Amino acid sequence: MHKYQGKYQPPRKSRRPFLYIGLGCGLFALIAAAYVGLFFWTGSQRKQASRQTAMEYVVTLPTRPPKETEAAGTTRPTESTVPETTAETEPPRFPSVDFEGLREKNPDVVAWIQIPTLEGIDYPVVIGEDNAYYVNHNWQKEESEEGAIFLDFRNQPDFSQPHNILYGHCMKDGTMFQPLGQWEKESFLRNSDRSLLLYLPEETRVYEIIGSERVNALDSRVYKTDYTTGEEWADAIGITLTKLWYELDTEYDGDSEILTLSTCMGGDQRLTVHAICVEHVPNP
Repeated sequence: MHKYQGKYQPPRKSRRPFLYIGLGCGLFALIAAAYVGLFFWTGSQRKQASRQTAMEYVVTLPTRPPKETEAAGTTRPTESTVPETTAETEPPRFPSVDFEGLREKNPDVVAWIQIPTLEGIDYPVVIGEDNAYYVNHNWQKEESEEGAIFLDFRNQPDFSQPHNILYGHCMKDGTMFQPLGQWEKESFLRNSDRSLLLYLPEETRVYEIIGSERVNALDSRVYKTDYTTGEEWADAIGITLTKLWYELDTEYDGDSEILTLSTCMGGDQRLTVHAICVEHVPNP
């Protein structure tokens, strides 16, 4: 039998339960972080794959071949060996879009939009039965948070109305219509190429961006699509131009065609960019 030594001391409580709880919480946080990272990574990969698939249907402009130089020691060709036609064939002015191929993927494809100054805006355009479906579906009809660039369902698919509206998300990673915010800078507007290209199956339309404004999502002036050409439409364009906080040398009349790009800025606020059509170029 052991002899009693000093005061009675109760046995120490084990700290292992707290250690296990801490390790469990850390492991859970690690798994959650990995899951979130995987979610964003897969979303980014899906977005890139969708964009790459779309770009497969665009034929880029061919470059003009360099002029051949005479090799040293060679003789000049005689008149009999010179081809009768020596004029160079002018390369096409715009890229070619394979709309048949795009519509095999999705019959809702109606156009392709490109803003040369904003390299990120280079997308197919679709139209749905309403303005809700393509908010969370990409151009291939796959569920996607970035959605698609889509034409207002009240517009005609051939863009035959004087006022057409395109919608797109303002994604934090700089995709879709996020770059449109550049047009709010006066220096950017005045010193950049303001052209906007809209490729259609039958023609290419060249627009000139005339400015941007922030509006309410229910603004009837901006989001009206049933305008008809004439004095009423010319007045509506004039009102839009007066809303811009800078002056541009842009001529317009009752036959002018306006393309409005719209993206969310939080709540009911929208950023809109307006462009006026300056040229119709038939496809070759």
